[in-house]
Amino acid sequence: MHIQQVSGREIAKFIDFPYRLYQRHPVWVPPLRVDMRSQLSPRKNPFFKHADGACFLAIDHGRTVGRIAAFHNRKYNRVYGLNVGMFGYLEMVDDQAVTAILLEAASAWLAPFGATRLLGPFNPDINGSMGILLDAFDSPPMILMPYNLPYYATRLEAAGMLKEKDVLAWEMPVPEAAPERLARHVDKVLARGRFTVRKAIMRQFDHEVDIIREVYNAAWAENWGALPMDEAEFNHLAEDLKLLVDPDLLYIAEVDGQPAGFSLTLPNINEALARLGSGRLFPLGLPKLLWHKRRIRSLRVITMGVLKPYRRLGIDAVFYLRTLRQARAKGYLRGEMSWILEDNTLMNHTLLKAGAKPAKRYRVYGMPLNGVTGAAAAGDGTPNG
Repeated sequence: MHIQQVSGREIAKFIDFPYRLYQRHPVWVPPLRVDMRSQLSPRKNPFFKHADGACFLAIDHGRTVGRIAAFHNRKYNRVYGLNVGMFGYLEMVDDQAVTAILLEAASAWLAPFGATRLLGPFNPDINGSMGILLDAFDSPPMILMPYNLPYYATRLEAAGMLKEKDVLAWEMPVPEAAPERLARHVDKVLARGRFTVRKAIMRQFDHEVDIIREVYNAAWAENWGALPMDEAEFNHLAEDLKLLVDPDLLYIAEVDGQPAGFSLTLPNINEALARLGSGRLFPLGLPKLLWHKRRIRSLRVITMGVLKPYRRLGIDAVFYLRTLRQARAKGYLRGEMSWILEDNTLMNHTLLKAGAKPAKRYRVYGMPLNGVTGAAAAGDGTPNG
């Protein structure tokens, strides 16, 4: 078995591997290949303006048995005053030797950067998807959430990786009617007239994106691992999501005409992507995708944030109520709120009271590099370390 670093046209082999690994798998949802190419392209993805990366395949007797990407994210290290490396896009057969050689390849590539820890998976960073799924392997992933086979966590832990942070996905059915208590509370806070909540205006999409970026970077600044997105990064993400955004499920709160918060819920396009199989849009994938897109019945609350000075005004309650009502009116039957940090006690308690249940758990792993071990490495890899 050996490692092969791939780039350029060879990246197609890297992208292709999961489609064979999960072939005929009843739950895995094939991503669009064009999206994968965009994510991994230094020319197309602004992520690579502040990060170096490399993609590797594990080859055994001419057969691909695993893949991994390694990243040295200069922005992350600058924001947190660290020097860590990250890995992502991990896929592998159930073989400890394969896991070991993949992690060794990532570690060796990161050695010249002097990184003291390896963290991941991040695809490619915290503003993408992250973590290893630990449970609920019989449940399909929601839009922009990862999926992996049950042995991944066991293999990583056997290779010396330890828990860095867990995040949760909460699920709840869309009720036929919003809770009366919530409705009464919203009526009261709106009557005070201290803020307004409006739907996004798609004809001025670029302006709305600027507002959302401003709120996003400020409202999440204190969260674990938060990484501010510059204009190019945020616009790149927004363009990817533009065709999926339903303006009836994207809300912006304002206080005296100034942005105070936003809430974004997306239809779960994975329901339609699951019907493609190959991940290709042409020649038949696009019409099939558009056909099944009309029949989506689940959605994901991706972000709901309020700027710190306005968090006691009841803006979040208005977001909740309007999202619930619109979801029911549009025929959605269930929703997922993800991801939520395991130690975000307030949010987890609120979701539990609202009738949601924790449905999935994902884990970010870490391990020391370059001989840094024990207590010396414990505070070296995470922003809260």
